Amino acid sequence: MDSPTENKIRSLFKENYQEWCVHSFAFLHNMDEAQDVVQDVLVKIISGNKLEGIANPSSYIKVAVKNASLQRIKTKQKIRKLDETPPLIDYSYEQELIEQENKAKVQNALNVLPDQSKKVFELCVIEGLQYKYTADIMGISINTVKYHLKKAYKILRTTLKDTYLFNLIVVIVYIFFVKK
Repeated sequence: MDSPTENKIRSLFKENYQEWCVHSFAFLHNMDEAQDVVQDVLVKIISGNKLEGIANPSSYIKVAVKNASLQRIKTKQKIRKLDETPPLIDYSYEQELIEQENKAKVQNALNVLPDQSKKVFELCVIEGLQYKYTADIMGISINTVKYHLKKAYKILRTTLKDTYLFNLIVVIVYIFFVKK
């Protein structure tokens, strides 16, 4: 014979199962997983006699389903991160030559800059200092810093006509000055 608790759980299951599944589906976007979550929650509740003394068991189960759905998402994200480790990049000789050529172009473009503009560019772009700190270090005004940056970018833009190189200049310059 069934106990009163088992009857209560059965009636809750019959009345709310679809609602709980839809609630879980709202988080997981997969009905099979949503049904699994609801069933797992109900099994835990039945095996632990957790409905004793709960005023609103339907709401309790709904919250438990939400929490279990969010936990499943979190677990899936951790697994996805482990699976998505980037493969080791195998550079060919040709790719190395292209990279060296691009580095040489950037270095030449930086050497074309006037000394003051080059120093401002290095401090602001490469080292990431704010205009104010760059101005303090160099003993110039913030507007002068802005002027030299504008001038540096203009010269680099004309020197590096290849937009690919210009768009990547900050990254390549970072490699030049930080890795040395």
